[in-house]
Amino acid sequence: MRDDLMRAKRTDDKQAVIDILEKENELRGKLRHVKLQMLRCMLFILPSINWSLPNWATDPLLDELHLNGLMLGEAYVSVYQSLRSMLG
Repeated sequence: MRDDLMRAKRTDDKQAVIDILEKENELRGKLRHVKLQMLRCMLFILPSINWSLPNWATDPLLDELHLNGLMLGEAYVSVYQSLRSMLG
């Protein structure tokens, strides 16, 4: 992508430079979305393991504070991810 940018700059093709910068910006947005999705998944791993245990109600893996903290963090990341997607 950088080679295309340099070639476009050398030929003074301003529209080509604009197109390449837009593609780069779009790619960065997609990467940010994927990173946020990975963070959400990591925050949800331990609660899902906790809830999948046969005796999760009587002998939980995580105490209530940690479980609620992880789920609250996942909810915050989810809202942030949605807002970033809507705003671009």
